Amino acid sequence: MIKKRFHQHWVFQSPEAILTCSILKCKDKSYLIFGGHDKTLYLMNHDLMILDDINFDGWCRCSYTIDIDGDGCDEVLVGTGDGRFLMLKLDKEQEKLVGIMNYKSDGKVICCTAGDLYRDGNIEFIFGGEDKTLKIFKNIASKEPILTLYYDSWVTSCTIGGLKLPNKTDPIYGLLVGTHSGILQLIQIVDNKPDIIWQKNVYSEINDIKVGDVTNDGYNEIIVAADDSYIKIYDSLGNRISFLKITKDHSKSKKFRLKSLNRAKSLLIADIDGDNANEIVAGCADGSLRVFHNAENNSKNFELKWTAKFSSSIKGICHLVDEKTKLIHIIFGGYERAIRNLTDFEWGKKPLFKIPQRFKIIKIPINKSLEKVKLKRVPTNLREHITTLLEKKGFFLTLDLLIEKLIKKGYSHEEIEEEIEAMKTEKTMRYGKVDVHAWSLTNEEIEDYIKDGTKKLDSNNS
Repeated sequence: MIKKRFHQHWVFQSPEAILTCSILKCKDKSYLIFGGHDKTLYLMNHDLMILDDINFDGWCRCSYTIDIDGDGCDEVLVGTGDGRFLMLKLDKEQEKLVGIMNYKSDGKVICCTAGDLYRDGNIEFIFGGEDKTLKIFKNIASKEPILTLYYDSWVTSCTIGGLKLPNKTDPIYGLLVGTHSGILQLIQIVDNKPDIIWQKNVYSEINDIKVGDVTNDGYNEIIVAADDSYIKIYDSLGNRISFLKITKDHSKSKKFRLKSLNRAKSLLIADIDGDNANEIVAGCADGSLRVFHNAENNSKNFELKWTAKFSSSIKGICHLVDEKTKLIHIIFGGYERAIRNLTDFEWGKKPLFKIPQRFKIIKIPINKSLEKVKLKRVPTNLREHITTLLEKKGFFLTLDLLIEKLIKKGYSHEEIEEEIEAMKTEKTMRYGKVDVHAWSLTNEEIEDYIKDGTKKLDSNNS
């Protein structure tokens, strides 16, 4: 029996299930962002105060934070259940998030990541999902993908990391892709073209992929959470070197012992106890948070260090370093509708591992020309699109023209009409002193109104 070997610092109740969480860093500040079934991404500070919330048209399914333009503050990448890939920027003074990109694809967006994949000073951002593609955008100024990769099933996980191949002098900065059918790929960009270094079949849906040194030998491994109840560990050539079984919890009733519940859904690779060696933290579908560690150098002997049990599936894990204590906080959430904060009770008590640094990825400065890019604020949901168009066009915008513009942004006629009716019911469809019921006018009537400034709209006209 695993004893309780962690400290719980706080619990924050969320309105709905949480599917993703990330840490946003800006200068000397850090923020927690999280989102899920309520179609909202929340921005929270250290005092557990919600500073801002951004609404979407679909579930918030994935998020990733990275400084894309080199200003010292992370941008936020978000993928939604209605096929939207969005980028948000932090307004540092007001501590609010602003939409700066809204791209529509087909089907759910399931994973997103970013990094200088082309090694040219541009931070590429990447997302994949239900449309069986992985789309790569060149930099923060991109409106369309520079590269689209196609697969035989959903793209369910993606990440970028440094790996040292035995037959290469220089390490690579590779893109790892996992699919619903169990395909695991390592891709490198060579001469501006994708080169598939290897492809493996893990024989089960891939829920998450992380890159990090977990064998304590100075080289990074690839850690995969699969839907067959195993966490699989591969070397840089794709050879499986170890696997961890997510065992059943026999203390629960029969319905909680189903095989489908014994799955790792999300991963975190981090040194959570301060011994200079990474642990594998897994959030599982049975509601358990499991921590595996390796007690030796250059070893494949992993042990379950401790586990924490909660009522339902854990979907998102991130970690935050306390600037004062240097303590690693494990922050996670899921279908329990709560964000929790745990720390390992052994922090600072274990002797340090002496792990050699076998390779180093050279950091390339971010392209300075991006500082001159003028970022335009964009709506993040249908209602905001409608409001923005009204603010620009007012009552000169006919209903047909409004619908036409919104359809071009990826919304269906039915979605638009439902949202308009909802806004009318809530009496939020007014622009200045002019009632939006002016949409019922014909184009000819509007032209007459423009010509004759003395005419007034009938406010009762519907």
